[in-house]
Amino acid sequence: MLCVAAFYTAFISIRITQHDALWFVHIGSQFLASAHSSTVIGPKLQAQNALGYDGQYYFALAADPRHAHDYMQREAGIVYSRPIYSAVSRAASGGSVRALPWAMLIVNLVAVLAGTAAVGLWLSKRGLQPWAALLYGLFPGLVVTAFRDLTEPLAFALAAIAVLTFDLARRRLVLSAALFALGVLTRETIVPFALAGAAALALHDRRVPRAAAFAAATCGPLLAWRLVISFWLHEPTQEVGHERGWILPLHGIWSWWPFDGVHWVIVLTVTLPALAAGGGALFLLRRRSCVIAAGLLLVNVLLYVVWLPRAVEIDYSAASRAAVGIVLAALFCLPAWWGELRARAPVVVGAFALSIGWYLIVAALFGFAGIDEITM
Repeated sequence: MLCVAAFYTAFISIRITQHDALWFVHIGSQFLASAHSSTVIGPKLQAQNALGYDGQYYFALAADPRHAHDYMQREAGIVYSRPIYSAVSRAASGGSVRALPWAMLIVNLVAVLAGTAAVGLWLSKRGLQPWAALLYGLFPGLVVTAFRDLTEPLAFALAAIAVLTFDLARRRLVLSAALFALGVLTRETIVPFALAGAAALALHDRRVPRAAAFAAATCGPLLAWRLVISFWLHEPTQEVGHERGWILPLHGIWSWWPFDGVHWVIVLTVTLPALAAGGGALFLLRRRSCVIAAGLLLVNVLLYVVWLPRAVEIDYSAASRAAVGIVLAALFCLPAWWGELRARAPVVVGAFALSIGWYLIVAALFGFAGIDEITM
């Protein structure tokens, strides 16, 4: 965890020296000019560029939840359905808009460290070295989300801690369910992890009623909250990306063929390593080993690589942040893979293929400054 802390501290310090804490929000001038209903969202915030990035929506939700939807247009229902990161950041800032950018940054930094520590402790309890958790903490897609004030660091930290809590003692199911519910309300990509917990109760403990209650407790609050948001804003609360041809596997990435340098980086550092991880999941399922974790990994690969929409494959930042759950799920499969002696070499190669080291090498080969791409 110290390596992860050193990395983020070093590069966050560099970016703050070059800019300020508000820079991490990535505010766009079009966003600021899209409405005039808020007294705290406006030109005085100073836009970074024309379009900005998604962090501006979560900043606005935290700064002025009553009026922020006026500035989000079609994104309002989606952003409001993910309230926890903005709520935690607002609480951490004491309601101060001036302190809010610092709060958002600190919340995500703490979340990255907490998630990494939870994965490391989970691995240690299974006889593996905790350093493998570095693959999660330093995964470029997670780095992108931390440096752009997005929801993934907190969401996946809550998921990792919920899994650790779930495994430490089944009598702590209430705490685990609460953590999963918060994670799901932070970002809906945590739903497969929560349902995996319910599946574990059904398959291993043979407690179907308890499994159903666990699923309802973890995912029910999201459904209820989305109904509230739908009635209030009259906007869709779920992203959709079903363009023509979406049903074809890997349509999202192949629709960019012939690939430019950016998309070759995506293919070599996200798509192919994730597909290899999916193959590893099928290996475990065939051997009926670590079925829940393997199924969770396969679901993540299918959702966030095989059927990832074209729009999300537009650049490395978007494609890699979608793959954070794949990395986390793969680490939950690591004990089963490592128990197979013949699988160790492929696992080491696969881990390197998902690492920040491989990303930096590939980015350099295609003429990109890899560190700048994920920390700016």
